[in-house]
Amino acid sequence: MKLISWVLTFMLMSLCLPAFAVHTDENTKQYSSEPLLIVMGEDTYPFEYLDEHGNAAGILVDMWREWSTVTNTKIRFVARDWQSSLTQLEQKHADVHIGMSETTDRLSVFDFAQPLTTINAYLYIHKSINSKKSINDLIPYQIGIVSGSSHEAMLKELEPRLSFKHYKNREQLLQAASNGDLFVFAGIEGYQRNVALEQDIAANFYSSSRLLIKKIGLSPAVNKGNQALIDKINQGFELISPKVVKQIERRWLGYHKQTSGVVIAMQNGVEPFADVGIDGLPAGMLVDLWKLWSKKTGINIDFVTGDMNSTIDDVKTGVADVHIGYPESKDMRSGLKQAWHIISVKSRFFSHKQNIENIEQSTMRIGVFPTAPYIAQVKSVFPNAQLRFYDTLEQMVKAVHNDEIIGFVSSAAMTSHYLLANKLWAEFHQYTDIEFNTDMYTLTRINDSGLADRIKAGFNLISVEEQIQIERKWLINPDDRFFTGSASKIKLTTQQKQYISSLGAIKMGYLKNWAPMEFQGKNGQFLGVNADIKNLLVKQLNLTIIPVAYDDFGKMVNDLIKGEIHLVASMAQTASRENALTFSSAYWPSPWAIVTSLTQPPIFNISQVVGKRLAVVDGYHIVDQLRQQYPGIELVIVADTKEGINTVINGRADMFVEQVATLAATLKGGQYPSLKLSLVAELTEQHSRIGLFPGVKELVPLIDRVIATIDENEQQNMYQKWVALDLNSDSLRYQRWLTILIVGFLILAFIALAILMSNRRLNIEIEKRLKAEDNLKFMANHDNVTGLPNRSLLDDRLEQAVLTHQRDKQRFALLFIDLDGFKAVNDLYGHHLGDKLLHRVSGVLSKVVRESDTVARFGGDEFVLLLNNIDSKGSARQVADNILLALKKPIIIDGFSVNISASIGIAVFADDADTALAMLKTADQLMYQAKKIGGHQFKMN
Repeated sequence: MKLISWVLTFMLMSLCLPAFAVHTDENTKQYSSEPLLIVMGEDTYPFEYLDEHGNAAGILVDMWREWSTVTNTKIRFVARDWQSSLTQLEQKHADVHIGMSETTDRLSVFDFAQPLTTINAYLYIHKSINSKKSINDLIPYQIGIVSGSSHEAMLKELEPRLSFKHYKNREQLLQAASNGDLFVFAGIEGYQRNVALEQDIAANFYSSSRLLIKKIGLSPAVNKGNQALIDKINQGFELISPKVVKQIERRWLGYHKQTSGVVIAMQNGVEPFADVGIDGLPAGMLVDLWKLWSKKTGINIDFVTGDMNSTIDDVKTGVADVHIGYPESKDMRSGLKQAWHIISVKSRFFSHKQNIENIEQSTMRIGVFPTAPYIAQVKSVFPNAQLRFYDTLEQMVKAVHNDEIIGFVSSAAMTSHYLLANKLWAEFHQYTDIEFNTDMYTLTRINDSGLADRIKAGFNLISVEEQIQIERKWLINPDDRFFTGSASKIKLTTQQKQYISSLGAIKMGYLKNWAPMEFQGKNGQFLGVNADIKNLLVKQLNLTIIPVAYDDFGKMVNDLIKGEIHLVASMAQTASRENALTFSSAYWPSPWAIVTSLTQPPIFNISQVVGKRLAVVDGYHIVDQLRQQYPGIELVIVADTKEGINTVINGRADMFVEQVATLAATLKGGQYPSLKLSLVAELTEQHSRIGLFPGVKELVPLIDRVIATIDENEQQNMYQKWVALDLNSDSLRYQRWLTILIVGFLILAFIALAILMSNRRLNIEIEKRLKAEDNLKFMANHDNVTGLPNRSLLDDRLEQAVLTHQRDKQRFALLFIDLDGFKAVNDLYGHHLGDKLLHRVSGVLSKVVRESDTVARFGGDEFVLLLNNIDSKGSARQVADNILLALKKPIIIDGFSVNISASIGIAVFADDADTALAMLKTADQLMYQAKKIGGHQFKMN
């Protein structure tokens, strides 16, 4: 009986004990109740790695934990570097490897279960050799790989002649690539945990240039002969539902691996931020930002559209993975996770047909969006107003027309586009001094932390310059821009930061008396346009720059060549200087002008200078240019601008040549009333660059990135700050002087003669000032590359054309032209030839129009033709046909045969639009239609 009782007790105890992992030792074949020991890699993020707390984490780890639950089996993870993880299993110090790819060598040692997930293996190629498009092209390069990874075996199967450089782990491999030790390395898809390192890699190894090695499965592995454990593993994973697997992958990758990528919900009708174009495809600033995100990450994206509310529901219900951009604040939440602050939008107040005075005290009804985060601010600005809520801008405009509200608050950029598109711009007044900022966030579901991390990582790869470029494309008004006006610094790689740090303080030479480009202030400070450029370099690159003042330009250039100083701004890039220096991109137009006495006839071209004595500052590149091209000119070399002007005054030279901005600032002072300024056509195509000592040439691409952030608005601000003439101050000074002399006339009669002379002097001075201002206005209103009217002058003429043709009930046409293939020419032959091509194309365009028409350079490779008083649309078609026919002929530039064509959009007033901006927008849209269907043609309604 005692025996039976003991047996029953033992059985009951056994039933109460928890289930342990049951596996067999390969040698003893005895069962054990120890946890299943799973060895894993320690840095294969996001599949298997150790997190910041030293805990096992990743997709495979979560899948195995789910397997542990459904099989009621204890497990324990042990992490090693990749090679050690294989050795650990092979030496039977572990039961299972968490997951690896199958190779011929591994199959001889291990047995594999069914794959748990798949992964793409790639070759990442440095941007300097991204022309390599096949694995065979990479034979001359050592390929970086992690020791023990399957990449080596896979690559040898594809090309046995490849050579390899081995690294202990993934972190060391990526660090070597970041440091420039590798031009090619093998790696998996996805992003890294180290954000700074990831940015370094992305800056030099583009996802768009990577080569797919193979799509591989990650399978658990055991030592040979343990089929029972293989069966147990497979059976356990079959019990896990596909829904759970999908959730695990979404948690880590941000999307399910079996789908095409990330689905983005976007609202319609919020142009220029997001809308569906005429072609039915998503378009807008946010769309372009997401497309660039896709390019940077290598993850495909797709869009689903709807209104504001339905797109939020699409994310919540799983129809979409992310919302493109939603206005969230502390008071207005959607219930979703803010994954990324993608942009801030400026909203302003628009009233109907009137400029309301004393707006803060006015009692009126104002429309706002119910989702707007600035409602409290609107109430504060308009304390006596009644707010009414509308879901769309269209509803608010309709409410204005129905006298329900007097105006509304809405996005300035979006409202401008809407009013222009619907020919309502003239009806509304925008209050630029009443502004509200709205932060827009990309949103994901709360539990999609992996997607949120991936979104953040992807947008961190987009540079400030790229953001600014997209913004300039969509937001015409600089006041509406976010990235351009933000204080964001350009993103530097760790290697670039280390290089800048290693430089220490660098010296920048400048001239003491060369206003407005650069000069020394009363207290010895560095001032002028170039001082502003220097400050921008310091702010954006964290450089330490010490200004060094010079009296002589030639000595400054010599010191730059010797390395005594490192930077000099406002230098021309010439063939002779390229042998000793390196140069940045152009950042400032620097045309030349000639100063003569008032008695000399005006100078229109350089041939008028031949046989004359021309003073020029020593060291200027124009000295060599004049000697080579115009040997008949007698050059008088002077030390600086002041001496050059004095040579003309005292008769040592007939003329003095200097940059327009410097001469304008010098003449502004009024101390040279006997001199006048002339612009010479042959000397207008000049641009300022920064010259660098070759020892710091690695700064050039960084400086170019800073220069790229300077938009037309900032250039204009610098222009107004340092260059603009002030006629009133000079005139008033002379008027006061004249008044004093008149009073003196009452006392002494002989001062009458002095009064007459001063009057004459005053008139001469004012005339001189007006001429100088006209010259500066020409610079401000004309493109310095082509000499054509620029965007500013085009806007004026377009507004005038609208008024004139509206009054006379006549038609005019606007042709928006974008060159096809210009970027390829620029990339192949360089910007110098590209500028010459633009100049030649401007000549072609000018020949196909009448004198009464306008040919303008809109920007980049875009031109606009304004055809006044046309009889019919056929006239515009004929001009477009003539342009396309003329561009069919190859253009020979510097011995190169260049082929170029154009995509043209044609808008006709008032058939297509009845305002200036609407005409531009319509022609621009039609041009894009022509380009999207292949280019080399025109489109019109």
